[in-house]
Amino acid sequence: MALIACTCPHCGGVVKMEDTLVSGFCTYCGRQIINDKAVVGNVNVKMDRTPEIVNTLKLAKYSMYDKDANGARVLLSKAMQMSSEYSDVWYMDAVLDKRNAKADMERARQYPSLGIFTESDVSVYKNFDDSGGQALLIFSIMIAFFGIFISLPIGIIFEVYYLILAMFIIGIALVAVSIIYVKKHKSNIPAPVFEDEDNKAKQAALDETNRRLGSEKRP
Repeated sequence: MALIACTCPHCGGVVKMEDTLVSGFCTYCGRQIINDKAVVGNVNVKMDRTPEIVNTLKLAKYSMYDKDANGARVLLSKAMQMSSEYSDVWYMDAVLDKRNAKADMERARQYPSLGIFTESDVSVYKNFDDSGGQALLIFSIMIAFFGIFISLPIGIIFEVYYLILAMFIIGIALVAVSIIYVKKHKSNIPAPVFEDEDNKAKQAALDETNRRLGSEKRP
């Protein structure tokens, strides 16, 4: 039994773990770490979880397409627990966690890609949830509401009814401009299509065509 160093894929902390343990928890952030260097008995356990990571990242990308940020974060965290040595997880984390985006981008360039979430996807998905536009619209509605609300008693007490009308017009204009801005800058993300799935679809279409041609040639 010996202690080996494992790097947490979430916070980057280095944790000492017994080589007989397949998984453990980070002493810094408390999240789970998968030990792919585990030794059970006299057998080195090296788990190839690449297919599972690929499927998890695909589901995360579909969640981002559906604007489900929380679901995407949960799936990305699961993929990171399996392995953080692929650029895809760090490019995706750069989008989902903008606070560490710069560091994530630099880290991503150090690892190979699975072809699920690439550097070009970062610019496509950077505003996938439209949260900025939604915040602007909500803020505009609040400003318009409070402006009209405050102008009502002032206009009635001092008999400056034009102030109420002016605030009403300004409020409507502010909300209308915000709606136009949000629609204009709304993210237009294409549906995720992965190379292996695309090839399967093309092969299925080709097989179907060949079957039809074969049946037509029969007497």
